[in-house]
Amino acid sequence: MDRNTVIGFSLIFLILAGYYWYTAPTPEEQARINNLRDSIARVDQRFQDSVNQAVGSAKAQVPIVKTDSLGVKITKSQEFAAFESGTDSLILMKNKHLSLQFNTRGGRISSVKLNEFKRSNKDDLDLLIEGKNEMAWTWTDQRGQELNSRDFLWEVAEQSDTVIAFRLSVNENQYVEQKYTLYSNRPYVVNYALNVVGMSDFVRRGNSDFRFDWAATLQKQERDMKWEEQQTAIVYKLPDETPTTLTTTEEAEELLKSPLKWIAFKQQYFSVVIASDADISTDAKLAMKMKGSTADSADIKPLSARIFMEYKGEEKRNGNFHFYFGPNHYKTLESTNIGIANSELERIIPLGWGIFGWVNRGVVIPVFSALDGVIGSTGILIMILTLIIKTLLLPLVYKSYISTAKMRILKPEIEAIKEKHGNDLQKTQQENMALYKKAGVSPLSGCVPMLLQLPILFAMFQFFPVAFELRQKAFLWATDLSQYDGPSLGFSIPFYGDHVSFFTLLMTVSTLIYTHLNNQISGVTGQMKYIGYFMPIIFLGVLNDYASGLTWYYFVSNMVTFGQQFVIRKTVDDKKLLDQIANARKKPVTKTKFQERMELAMKASQSRSKGSNRK
Repeated sequence: MDRNTVIGFSLIFLILAGYYWYTAPTPEEQARINNLRDSIARVDQRFQDSVNQAVGSAKAQVPIVKTDSLGVKITKSQEFAAFESGTDSLILMKNKHLSLQFNTRGGRISSVKLNEFKRSNKDDLDLLIEGKNEMAWTWTDQRGQELNSRDFLWEVAEQSDTVIAFRLSVNENQYVEQKYTLYSNRPYVVNYALNVVGMSDFVRRGNSDFRFDWAATLQKQERDMKWEEQQTAIVYKLPDETPTTLTTTEEAEELLKSPLKWIAFKQQYFSVVIASDADISTDAKLAMKMKGSTADSADIKPLSARIFMEYKGEEKRNGNFHFYFGPNHYKTLESTNIGIANSELERIIPLGWGIFGWVNRGVVIPVFSALDGVIGSTGILIMILTLIIKTLLLPLVYKSYISTAKMRILKPEIEAIKEKHGNDLQKTQQENMALYKKAGVSPLSGCVPMLLQLPILFAMFQFFPVAFELRQKAFLWATDLSQYDGPSLGFSIPFYGDHVSFFTLLMTVSTLIYTHLNNQISGVTGQMKYIGYFMPIIFLGVLNDYASGLTWYYFVSNMVTFGQQFVIRKTVDDKKLLDQIANARKKPVTKTKFQERMELAMKASQSRSKGSNRK
């Protein structure tokens, strides 16, 4: 572009700009224009309102038929238009374990009842209920129209005592089918098949996945809503991984890029699961919300899952799924066949992480299950389980007692060393270590046996609140060992609650007595003497809401400990312990490499301290 061309375009631009500036309306003229537009708009609105009022009733009676450019009627689905109108029908299918209600609108499961169980108020246990359980498949047809299975009334293509099939048919060779099968030898399991036959010309290519949306608001089954809310969550399993639980304390959403094996909507003692070995593809979306202020009192949490089944235009595409509607009973879940090898369905139950889970799965549950088949009373079963565990731990208890007794014998000498060196902690510690070596006593030998018992203690803390075996089992005054056992107070006490749990009271009193006896054995004085009394009071408030089976276990455990210590005290002679300590002092002291390194470190620390003091 040469110079003359540039000058020409510039002059044209300046002329146009000047013209628009000169002809633009003044602010007063612009205001008049705006008022005129507003007046015209108000006249148009009044005219439209009068038209709507005149034809309102007729509009409700005369349908507006939309047509395409050729005048052909457009319906939501051309191929399934015959299934769009009609009246919903409910169909019941049941066996010993389950009662399933199906709705022909959507060909879906609308409600599920567990026939063998009751709610805490003795009502029927409805795991899923109509209006709080929504299931729907969505796909896209060749015109780009999204179709939802809930928009159609599906015809019943097959029905028997154990099988029901619903179809949307273009003809007998082209249809979408949902088929449900109950098994006589697989309790709580429903086989679910989505069969897409001859539909390649009616499903959009390139965007052909079938999407399954499931949303359920689970219902309160137990007495204590707090525990129901804490234990209700979404659990899912990815291939070659242990199951994962979405957080239970706040709203959560998860988008998963890997195929899934199963998804569970888990309550405290029951779960609903959808599983598939190969037909849940990527991009699943899971979400959990908190209960809103307007929710029903029986509502726990709204849970939802969105999964996809791939469809590539096959002549026959058979998606195979399984539902599980049943209890969170470890052995039942472990043995349930949901069509997946190594499904780990029993991992739905939160038995604790790491060593605590291993103790529960490897020791507590096998022993509990073995006793459950022999002993009729669950309370007595817990007592025997406690006796077994305490007997296995007896060597540790004995070792801890001997160590504590030796420390008590040496206490006068330890106090003398402390008085001799005053506030010089390094010299006090050094001389104490020398005393322990000569006497053949380790200050840690009393702590280590107690630490080794902690995995059992915490494993029980995890096991009892989720143990299905305790649910609605009565013992003594407790009507349900899975819940707290006492009456309501009619008012709430801060930190304690609005009810009394008698087993928790017994546990607290027995723990206080145990602490008193243990202080006598160890000879502890000062502040440490009273700290031991503080923890049982804390647990009185913490455990007041817990399962009475747990506090009954702790109470029995304390009583067994009393018995063990009584026998040990009768069989252990302090004079013999004195003799052992005296004999140990006569022997030459041998130092381990660890002790040598500790002494060198202490000497180095003392040297640095003296050097800093000189400065």
